[in-house]
Amino acid sequence: MGKNRGVLSKNRVRHNNSDTDKGVNAKKGDNPKRDHGVKRGCGLKKDGGTKRGEHQGATIKRHERGAVLKRQKGLINIGLVYPNTYHTGMSNLGFQSVYGLLNDNKNVSCQRFFMPDRDKARQRGKLTRARQTGKLPDANKTITDSLSSFQKGTLTSYKKGFQASPEELTGIEAELPLSSCDIIAFSISFENDYINIAQILKDAGIPPRSSDRTSAHPFIIAGGVACFLNPEPVAPFIDCFLLGESEEMIPAFLDTFHCFAGTCREQLKKQLAMSVQGAYVPEFYLPSYYKDGNLSDMLPLHNDIPARIKVQHISSLESIATTTKILTNDTVFNDTFLVETGRGCHHGCRFCSAGFIYRPPRFYPDNGIIRAIDQAKELTDKIGLVSATVSDHPGINQICARGIADNLHISFSSLRLDALTDETVNTLARSSVKTATIAPEAGSQRMRDIINKKISESQILSAVERLVTHGIMNLKLYFMVGLPFEEKEDVIEIVHLVKKIKSVFLESSRANKKMGTITLSVNPFIPKPATPFQWCAMDTSSIFKKKVAIIKDGLKGVSNLAIHTESPKTATINALLSRGDRRISYVLETASEQGWTKAINSLQLSTIAMEKPESTPLGEKPESTRLENKSASISSLEKPESISSKKTSESTSSPKKWAELENIICRAIDLDTPLPWDILDTGIKKKFLIKEFRLAQNQKTSIDCPMIDCRRCGICR
Repeated sequence: MGKNRGVLSKNRVRHNNSDTDKGVNAKKGDNPKRDHGVKRGCGLKKDGGTKRGEHQGATIKRHERGAVLKRQKGLINIGLVYPNTYHTGMSNLGFQSVYGLLNDNKNVSCQRFFMPDRDKARQRGKLTRARQTGKLPDANKTITDSLSSFQKGTLTSYKKGFQASPEELTGIEAELPLSSCDIIAFSISFENDYINIAQILKDAGIPPRSSDRTSAHPFIIAGGVACFLNPEPVAPFIDCFLLGESEEMIPAFLDTFHCFAGTCREQLKKQLAMSVQGAYVPEFYLPSYYKDGNLSDMLPLHNDIPARIKVQHISSLESIATTTKILTNDTVFNDTFLVETGRGCHHGCRFCSAGFIYRPPRFYPDNGIIRAIDQAKELTDKIGLVSATVSDHPGINQICARGIADNLHISFSSLRLDALTDETVNTLARSSVKTATIAPEAGSQRMRDIINKKISESQILSAVERLVTHGIMNLKLYFMVGLPFEEKEDVIEIVHLVKKIKSVFLESSRANKKMGTITLSVNPFIPKPATPFQWCAMDTSSIFKKKVAIIKDGLKGVSNLAIHTESPKTATINALLSRGDRRISYVLETASEQGWTKAINSLQLSTIAMEKPESTPLGEKPESTRLENKSASISSLEKPESISSKKTSESTSSPKKWAELENIICRAIDLDTPLPWDILDTGIKKKFLIKEFRLAQNQKTSIDCPMIDCRRCGICR
């Protein structure tokens, strides 16, 4: 349930901190920030403040076109929750698509819920005024001025826990409280939003854990790409996950819920688990563990439910369209109508989940995309084409030509260097795009071969020249460090490649008599589920900092160049959520109440005496599944000493605690070790992922997914 897709979310992204050759959709004056594959922001526009006595939803609705409000009695009332701000959620095409699909059902009334926007500066101002006047701030008033950077909000949620409103969330459409809904549906695109789920439920007076809820409480479901990568960290909070693409799953779920809503909660869950493919009811599966704390197995508690949950995909995009449902100026792409052009990516970069979990990749037909654009031009002149690899669409030039002929501004969510043509760049230039983002990912050809990024240095430099020559004067470059099998020379090669890019950039800029800027983003590799690198180690904070220092020192003195890096602690937490099992739910509860610092301090990190499972896959000898580092898993984390009552005296995380946490998270995992997300069947055979891992070890690339029936990865079996 999405950089791509899911039942409750479809923002098209590649899932690692260095994502698709990301967007070339930034126009002059825009300042979108990047956080793990999505451009994000917070809050309402500053000119859209809430009037005294007016609900925030009323303010938002004044800027919207396309919202649906059903007032009939007897409908299933669904609260669709994006566990982040309005600005972020409404920028997510998948969230909007699911909203439309739910409201298309005649038995359903769907309203949207979002986390309140927290402008720290304004909040500090309110507290200062309160101290000066001796009065507490009114908890019923919502701060609506926006943060200029979503990245600030993301780091806040990581470091402190998202400080939710003291009052219960209320819906945008009917302004009803969240607890009044029959179903609460969480749309989760990114693991870093997991922390907000427990807090949202608590604020609504709903026990966060499914085991503590009764039939008197709303039924809690969740989906989105984060869930069908690894749902286990939030599994104890959810009654039922819907794992797969929304068009495939929502009708089946609603039909079953409609028929069994009057029965006891246990019977409803049992029926969903038995009859709805892709429905995952966590309480019906019992995890077991080895003595060392590592996951041993996940066993179904009933004979008539599947042992593994098959993630659902719609077989063809011929008869559907995925487009913006509600147009608003309060999104990352102001008043831009988004049109999905495809799902998945056929290139198969080994760090990126989008190249595996959406197989086989599929494109929408040209005429369907053009039809959607024709409908959109009645509302706006800004069109955003969205997929993991927009420029790979076979009809992209014809689609863009049609938009340009209608005087529309066309932007892309992603762009492959090797698919960059004069026609494509001309479309972007004519649409006033001023910044292009490209992702070489690695500095050396050796590392690009290891990660299966099949682009050459000459293609990178050619793309830079083409972009700048067409007047796109600003470049953003994305690199990762800490990739599997990386050596110091590979890090140094990033410096060399950036200098070559700067040389081409400078020469082309002189011809235009204009000089832009290059922004270099350097991020740590984080192993993601369902990829060939899911077993690999990641760098500790200290190693990451040393590699960043090599890059910064090597580029010292290079003009018109800015270097941005991700916080190592943020990356560590992201890895914890990405690779964790159900016991991480305790960490999330503590973090939501007391912040990440105290959550980490309260962790009980068990001693790891790695006991290797007796069996190994593929008939290999146990030694052949060993990686370079001693294996460990996130399951080695035990329940914190306290969930709500323990107060930690330390104001900052103990360096020893962080070091212990990194020792668990950053280690490699043996290829035969059971993984928390093994409960899911994405269709990709584990043998295929291991084969891809072996090719990476040998610095070999593999062919693209042929997008036809074959037997290579197993998805077409």
